[in-house]
Amino acid sequence: MDQLTATEAAEKVSYEEGDFQDVPPSDIVAYNELRSCADLYRMYDDEVLDVSPTFQREVAWKGPAQTRFIDSLMKQLPIPSLCFSYDYKNENWQVIDGLQRISSVIRFLDEKSDWTLAALDDIDPRIANKNVKDFRKKGTELNKLRRRVENAMLPITVLRCDPSLESHSNYLFTIFHRLNTGGLKLNNQEIRNCIFSGGFNDMLRELDHNESWLKINGLDKPVNDRFKRQEVILRFFAFYETFETYKEGLAKFLNNYMRTNRSQSDLEIEEKKALFTRVVNVIKDKLGAEIAKERLNLSLFESLMVGIARNIDKAEALPPAEAVEKLNTLKTHEEFTEEKLVEGLSKTVRVLGRLNAAINTFG
Repeated sequence: MDQLTATEAAEKVSYEEGDFQDVPPSDIVAYNELRSCADLYRMYDDEVLDVSPTFQREVAWKGPAQTRFIDSLMKQLPIPSLCFSYDYKNENWQVIDGLQRISSVIRFLDEKSDWTLAALDDIDPRIANKNVKDFRKKGTELNKLRRRVENAMLPITVLRCDPSLESHSNYLFTIFHRLNTGGLKLNNQEIRNCIFSGGFNDMLRELDHNESWLKINGLDKPVNDRFKRQEVILRFFAFYETFETYKEGLAKFLNNYMRTNRSQSDLEIEEKKALFTRVVNVIKDKLGAEIAKERLNLSLFESLMVGIARNIDKAEALPPAEAVEKLNTLKTHEEFTEEKLVEGLSKTVRVLGRLNAAINTFG
């Protein structure tokens, strides 16, 4: 196995590995309740139940799976329990497990929906290939079936918590890791997008569309990578601002940074966007050709970004040839050898060693 492959294999784990908190904080309250589909739709319509797919995965159930779920509700079949978090300070609810089921209910009950149910052999033939508008006509057999869906009671496990607390947000992170049963396990950044929605999270999505950023990632336009590029942007800001305080446990370090920065002021957001733009422009303009020839592993790439950011004025003034020379110097630094990288990417000594090497190289 060559160095790049060995390193990438180790780095891949960092997107999914969790620093799990197995014991719930004593002040998180868990309880069970039943809610009708009509009530859940009302909560969504009132914008107190967050079910936005962009805050979770970018992949959802397709029409046939949603149709089968609606058919199950009409037939009053048992439904597995959902899991919500309830932020009692802001009185907001969030779907932890059951996003696809809730999305199916919303798609069926939404007055603006124009969904045509799939024609499947294993569903009630009365609903096959019917548009949801047909179910709204009063006095019809289809309308009776719609009322069955509205009145269907779904079991929900509720976690009453305060996500602004470090212990609570870390426990929610653990729950997201353990409870997702929709087929595709969420990675760390997908979970952060669930828990830490806000201005900072919106900024990550916006910066992921930056033209220079896409260019240095070998892209002409954004592609679905399940938020992995957004995690790299998060790592950049977290390491740039606070890497000196880093302690072993990358997922928890990034969680805490995103939690404390989730609701920054417009001025702080604009300052971050400006710095990010300067950094990726330097990389594109002075190192773009070099990076295109040889892809950088994640550890080198994020260190390069931090090293340039901590010396942004000097980096912008560098001639391209000198910038390439500094990159090559960084590549050969002992902190970026295969031995150092694969022995423990998130160890404190390794992280600090890599970032300090990059800062000193461009300083």
